[in-house]
Amino acid sequence: MMRISALIVLAAFSGCSGRVDPMTPLRDATSFELYSLDPMERTKFDASAGFHGWKILGTIQVDDATTRRKLADALSSGIAENEGVVNMCFDPRHGIRVTVDGRQYDYVICFDCYSARWYTDGDQNFGFLTTGSPQPEFDRVLSNASVELAAPPSN
Repeated sequence: MMRISALIVLAAFSGCSGRVDPMTPLRDATSFELYSLDPMERTKFDASAGFHGWKILGTIQVDDATTRRKLADALSSGIAENEGVVNMCFDPRHGIRVTVDGRQYDYVICFDCYSARWYTDGDQNFGFLTTGSPQPEFDRVLSNASVELAAPPSN
């Protein structure tokens, strides 16, 4: 049943084949900001508060090209590793905001449920699936910058 649900979610997130690959803006970014989010505190989808409805615990501007590449590579690997598995939650602890050619791309990522939502200039695109494997790299970058991390989920 979980696999069927995952395939339905994946189909809904996938949209038509003419859509932009979510990894393209990450690789072409002229600015790159990494967010630590509180998955338990919503801001009632107020666009002026939080990050797409989630409380921001902290953020860091990622200027180092190697660090940007490691984050993008980790997320790309997580996407490639996912075989259609998704958990039925959305408690994101991470976000990314990049700018490419004057356009803003935001990613709200839940490594616990293996899914992400992404936006172009505030408009939501189709989502995508990942695994939890990128989380240690994201946490490492945030921790090295002394950015607060959300408490791990209680199982």
